Amino acid sequence: MSIEETSAYCNISKQALAQLRYTGKGPKFLKPTARTVLYRKGDVDDWMDANEQTSTAHPQH
Repeated sequence: MSIEETSAYCNISKQALAQLRYTGKGPKFLKPTARTVLYRKGDVDDWMDANEQTSTAHPQH
């Protein structure tokens, strides 16, 4: 999927996806050329599943 398709699918901005790529916290992506970024739908689904939350509370240590 393109950046635009992934952005729409995840309901997050293209800029947020770029930041997630930069920090390494987003879904796995492919970079077949210097200016092309692609995502596999399965990788995006796996990333979303791994970040599923049941509460907004942060655990206290």
